[in-house]
Amino acid sequence: MDRHRQEAPGSFSVEDVRGRRQAALSWASQGLLLVAVVLFGCGNNISKQIASVSLSKRYAYMLGLSTAVAYVPLFWAILLVLLKTGAAPMFQLRYMWQRNGYLAPVLLIVLAALGDALGDVIGAISTSHVSGPVHSLLSNCTSVFVAVLSMCLLNQRYSMFQLLALLGVFVAVVIGILPSFESDSSGSNPFFAVVLGGSCIFNAVAFVVKELIFTRYKTWRADQDLQGGTGLNIFLINSHEAVFQLPLTLMLIPLNDLLKQSEGNSWSYLKEAITCVFSGEADACGPDAKHGELAGLCVLVYVVFNLLWNMGILLSVKHAGALATFVALKAIFPVSTVLFEYVDWPLLGKKDFSWLIWLSMAILLPSIACYQWASQLQAARAAIHPSLASCCWPWGQKRSETESEMMLG
Repeated sequence: MDRHRQEAPGSFSVEDVRGRRQAALSWASQGLLLVAVVLFGCGNNISKQIASVSLSKRYAYMLGLSTAVAYVPLFWAILLVLLKTGAAPMFQLRYMWQRNGYLAPVLLIVLAALGDALGDVIGAISTSHVSGPVHSLLSNCTSVFVAVLSMCLLNQRYSMFQLLALLGVFVAVVIGILPSFESDSSGSNPFFAVVLGGSCIFNAVAFVVKELIFTRYKTWRADQDLQGGTGLNIFLINSHEAVFQLPLTLMLIPLNDLLKQSEGNSWSYLKEAITCVFSGEADACGPDAKHGELAGLCVLVYVVFNLLWNMGILLSVKHAGALATFVALKAIFPVSTVLFEYVDWPLLGKKDFSWLIWLSMAILLPSIACYQWASQLQAARAAIHPSLASCCWPWGQKRSETESEMMLG
């Protein structure tokens, strides 16, 4: 009997069935991860708004401090497991502390931690002054700042279509915050809306610095001729950043005074804020707080959603890909806006938003889609030759083709 007999048309071997079943499970798990990113992201936005109401405007800073405290044990526990199992090679830990022609990466991590600390603290303080959808919308300013900083610091090139798409994102953000200037009933203070949008530059600095660390790792690994660990493990970055972000967040307490949220010395403010969160007393958070006795529970729920969201993003990038995760992240704004407007949330109730919010959404989503499409085209041109991914392509196409001919002989 022929060992390699031909299968009858339409029949499947056990291996085929098993392979298709595994593929179906893989697609299902990827889909669940993407849904989790959206749901946890919406939960993060909504629970943050609820917690800010229970804390009152004076102690909203505790939202930033609470997540900074939670990141340290979580990320280091994961990193130690990865190092123990070999999933993260030990030489990657050595890279973080070793100087090799540049500043040691850990010093750059301090800069990234400062950027994220500033962005997160200002975002936390501003939470009670802006509506949930506006807060989510303004976070898109980070993409614009990342593009500008990447061009200036990393010599990143963007095509004309990418720049136009980012301009569309900026226009959408401006339209979305216009109601804040038109009426006090919009739920957003125009000053804090501008401050929140501007604070995204600090998160953008952190993003660009971490991108620089990843880029330098590739060069360092090639110079060291090391095997394994082709990509720097993200938890090495996150764990080191968390260690520095926590003390930096504590040092940023004076921002509360600068933004007129507190008066007096930082130590007294911190003791009052901790009492607000842990006392369980209705009046511990001040007269502006709603159900201050629930402040600790509300902060805990927010921290849980924030951690689940961040872990979901990391898992989604690994298993579903960066592009799919990027799309899921951008879906959080419209989904959370619908939830804010049509669900009667505890302490928040329902929120009626201006039609300009929906207009900004109609501009934002296509702009993001166009940016992602243009980014893929730019990456494809760069894969052929770096000079083909010229700045403001296709305006720079002729010049880049000339440069390419000169380089290629």
